[in-house]
Amino acid sequence: MTEAAVRIGLTVEGVDVRFAGTTILGPVSVKVEPGSVVAVLGANGAGKSTLLRAVAGVTPVSSGRIYVGETEISDVTPERRAALGVGWCPEGRRLFPGLTVDETLDVAAPGGRRERAERIGAMLELFPVLADKRRETAWRLSGGQQQMLAIARAVIAEPSVVLLDEPSLGLAPVVRDQMFATIRRLATSGAAVLLAEQDTPRALSIADRVVVLARGQLILDWPTTMAVGNPHFEQALMGV
Repeated sequence: MTEAAVRIGLTVEGVDVRFAGTTILGPVSVKVEPGSVVAVLGANGAGKSTLLRAVAGVTPVSSGRIYVGETEISDVTPERRAALGVGWCPEGRRLFPGLTVDETLDVAAPGGRRERAERIGAMLELFPVLADKRRETAWRLSGGQQQMLAIARAVIAEPSVVLLDEPSLGLAPVVRDQMFATIRRLATSGAAVLLAEQDTPRALSIADRVVVLARGQLILDWPTTMAVGNPHFEQALMGV
């Protein structure tokens, strides 16, 4: 990922999501600096996916503001957010099962033929397990390979902000380790990564900050070094 493409962070200010008059998220404020990982933790139904979907633009916000760098994206379409540098990997992968690895990445890559080929090559370097599978269709890949392909598709355009929703869900432990190492490399390359995750130990191993949600409310926002081994952090995870 190029330096110019990624040195922009994400700012979420007082975002509130309501359905049928009921608040299901918020108000939540989160800041993700370029080159860092912020892990969003909490039980099922805590609001993690809702937060990421709000940033991606697929769930409308009722109030609050969202910025990529200094550009407000609160009211723009998901397509426009992608053009402004937001890459989203939703829970469940949502791949086209009949497309090959190469075809999936080619569809997602911007630019002409040569640029797309270069970007695909960069993704195969970032996810070497896919290099030997590039002509395999998505449905023939293992769960871990599918997840890596989904993330590669989300970041092939070199987004400034990367949203990852439960990327380790259903993966074997050794594949989870590979996945989290790759996510850390994305941040090291300069991306601002917002990671919603159930695997707390592995999320803490790569995160710079940790945010805990419970029943749609922000309970805690700490540096990871402050959270590890802290009983108040453990209580926040349990929603106490």
